[in-house]
Amino acid sequence: MNITPKTVYRELHAALDPLMKQHGFSNIKTDLGFPGWTRQSRPPSHSSVWFQCDKWGWDENWGSKFTLEFEEAPAPFTPTAQNKRERIGYLLEGFAELDELRIRNNSVIERLPGTLNGSLVTVPCDDGSEIVVTGERIDTGKAVYGRDIWLNYYSVEDVRAWASYFTGNLLRFIDIFESGMKNQEGKARERFNQMMSAVQRTNSLTEKANILARFIGSETDATFKANAATWQDALHNKIQRPA
Repeated sequence: MNITPKTVYRELHAALDPLMKQHGFSNIKTDLGFPGWTRQSRPPSHSSVWFQCDKWGWDENWGSKFTLEFEEAPAPFTPTAQNKRERIGYLLEGFAELDELRIRNNSVIERLPGTLNGSLVTVPCDDGSEIVVTGERIDTGKAVYGRDIWLNYYSVEDVRAWASYFTGNLLRFIDIFESGMKNQEGKARERFNQMMSAVQRTNSLTEKANILARFIGSETDATFKANAATWQDALHNKIQRPA
């Protein structure tokens, strides 16, 4: 019953290739074999999208998973600092489809043999949370903020269900990527990232603290304000630590 990446890629390609060709995309040719498409967006850039399976392969208890990546570059897989690249879990930050993916993914995880026979293994963290070390855990919290999402499958039917979902939604996701569309959570992440870049550019601990304090004082998004406060606490501890 082992579902290989080759099988996954074949199913996704068969379902999505006609749609992508209809909208001006051509296949990306790689040695890795995964299904991907590219088209010229803003010259001389190309928009590319591809699916990628988990490198650890398929497991009889937990199946496997894949993700979806988007890139704007002079040519597919051209590594430069100017490239724009996002995985689906961050692209959809704040959009309703992010939580839709969580719900759909949970429906797969609920049926995995490892879930049904209680094979999940976790270890506790100091903050009271847990880290999964073996298996897949159902995500009970509403997905609003970006995360690195991998979509689970156990059978060919699971893969075909995902292929059907992306047939109906992939063009919208590409439009979000190409247009740079952001909602309030995405804009808040941009502000946070810009602030953290400023923190990293200065060597002065005092100036780092001032940048964090200004951000915390003005930021309206509670999640990113809290993230900045965590960094601020760590920095204060560093400043106050005896030499």
